[in-house]
Amino acid sequence: MLNVQSSMFNYQKKSTHIWFGMIRRDLIISWILILVAAAFGIRIIYLMQFSASPLFCNPVGPDVEEYDLWAKQIIAGKLIWNYVHIHAPLYAYALALEYWIFAFNHFNVRLFQLIIGLASVIPVLFSLRIIDGKWTVHSLLLASIWAVYPPLIYYQAEYISEALLLPLICTSIYLLYRGERDEIRHSTWFAIAGVAGGLAIITHPMSGLFVLGEASYLLFLQKTKFKFKLKSSFRFLLAASLVVAPVALYNYKVLGKVAPVQANSGFNFYLGNNPDANGTCYLRPGPEWNKVHQQAQKIASAAFVSKDQFFLSESSYFIKHDTFYWANLIVQKALFTWNFRELTSGADPAPLKYFTPIQNFSKWTFALVAILALTGIFMNIRHSSFLYSYRHFLILIFSFWLVQTIFVTSGRYRIAMLPGIFVIAAFIIEYIISHYRSSLHNHLLPCAGIAAAIVLLPSPDISFARENAEADTLLGEAYMKSGDLLSAEKHLLKASYSLANWSRSYNLLGLLAEKKNNPASAEEYYRKAIECDGSDPYGLMNLGVLYSARRNFTKANECFKKAFQMDDKIADLHYNYAVFISKYKGNEILSERHYWKCLEIDPSHRKALNNLGVVKMVEGNYGDAGKYFSHALRIEPSNPELIVNLAASEFAQDRRAEAEKLLKKALGLNPGLRSGRELEKIMKGTSR
Repeated sequence: MLNVQSSMFNYQKKSTHIWFGMIRRDLIISWILILVAAAFGIRIIYLMQFSASPLFCNPVGPDVEEYDLWAKQIIAGKLIWNYVHIHAPLYAYALALEYWIFAFNHFNVRLFQLIIGLASVIPVLFSLRIIDGKWTVHSLLLASIWAVYPPLIYYQAEYISEALLLPLICTSIYLLYRGERDEIRHSTWFAIAGVAGGLAIITHPMSGLFVLGEASYLLFLQKTKFKFKLKSSFRFLLAASLVVAPVALYNYKVLGKVAPVQANSGFNFYLGNNPDANGTCYLRPGPEWNKVHQQAQKIASAAFVSKDQFFLSESSYFIKHDTFYWANLIVQKALFTWNFRELTSGADPAPLKYFTPIQNFSKWTFALVAILALTGIFMNIRHSSFLYSYRHFLILIFSFWLVQTIFVTSGRYRIAMLPGIFVIAAFIIEYIISHYRSSLHNHLLPCAGIAAAIVLLPSPDISFARENAEADTLLGEAYMKSGDLLSAEKHLLKASYSLANWSRSYNLLGLLAEKKNNPASAEEYYRKAIECDGSDPYGLMNLGVLYSARRNFTKANECFKKAFQMDDKIADLHYNYAVFISKYKGNEILSERHYWKCLEIDPSHRKALNNLGVVKMVEGNYGDAGKYFSHALRIEPSNPELIVNLAASEFAQDRRAEAEKLLKKALGLNPGLRSGRELEKIMKGTSR
């Protein structure tokens, strides 16, 4: 079998790792204890700082909002999706489980993710134990970097797939090392490694290239007999495929065509390969984003192809007819992957990423670990013992670097590279410590210079003003949801000045004006939203709600109808129309249909669930009413009004004990709740 014990290099004849046996035991124990305390301490401090942001309890923005919504839909009872999402599914289910366990306590959910992210270092440490043959200072240095590296803490606390991807990748790498070492149970280890790799793919499809890279290594580069290589590669790839296959087949059934893990792959490729691309996620949510997607949908529909197919054809045309520019773009992306900046992707524009003092102070940290890692790679690129020892970590780095070079790069997308980067960075730190008097520094410094140039010199085209405006819209919406209307108005007004042609800011300002009981101002903002984007149904929907509150039913109905003509797949539109026709037209049958349509689009729509429960109570169908109230409570388990509604349905079904228990809980949350006190009087009156 394979010999994975050696970690010495041909040119380092004096070099050995610093074994634990060479250091006093009490110093090692003290180092470990301090490290554990620092790791937990910095994460708690970070969460305390982050909790001052309205985004802490109100996930708003691309990706995080979508995962949050999907997780809530799962909790509400929609266990299987009925359309192909733009994200892979596994993290949404993991987040739903976290929400369920911690009852939507965002501090505990985020802390749990941070602990899982911290624990991901364990399989990496055991991988180094296999490589080095003993516990070494290399392991302690790796653990030290992992414990305190701020960008990792930021991303692991976010509601994004990378929070789950990292532990799966680390586990797969350890199992691969273990399988190569274990002569007896190697088949089992390779199969489990494949399962972890498959789970990584259905967490984020970027992992697919990592899995293929590992399968190729097992087949072609393993230092063993061909029969063994074939079996190990086959078992690894088969296990991964068996995990991915159910998702791919179900997506095919839902969509009617191939969509292995998620939708939107065509746009993701187009984002990094088109005449306007600059190597980053340059096209941000807003008017430009809307224009690109609307135009793509229009052309794709006319050509009877999917929007993804249209984007892929546009990229293919660009690559074929402007090959030189595309090649330059590829080089840019290859360099930007290593850039010291945490480039934006999703809901992480710079003002949000650096909201906390910890993150704001540590903007430079990727530069440090990246320069160290690249230095280690450049120094040892010709030394087979280095390449062999750290093979799986190098495959990890290379595969995710290549994916970003092909598609598009960002700070978030390179998170999966960090285990490999940390391992090599810790290796080179240990090397410097053990050779600080050696002339081999003459070899290190040129490599470090090249690495520094790669990390520090390339300058991506970043619009900080655009990022600030986007951050203002997200903060404004989150502040409004948290009830801080003054802060919400401040940020939304700033956003409307910076992005005067974005309807989103005006719609939010209109909602804010309604909350401040200023309907005239709200109407003005909604009309501005419609002027900015005549194809945006939200401005019309909001105007419809406003007119219905003024009892101008004719205008309200016109607005709702126009909004439906633009897009009839908006849950809030069906909900608001259901309220309108129920309250102002008295058409309960049609109202109920629209509540159903709302829940078909978004099964976690809490208000629709509650209102349907009320409808069933009025009809005397108390059992169904209780089911709707229960589903609504899964989404907001601490909402006292929902608890009272469920208590009323239980009481109506002669389940007095359960009703009293629920009522006590509701009044414990809000002793002055009017509906709770009224139900209490009714229950006391019937007990005499």
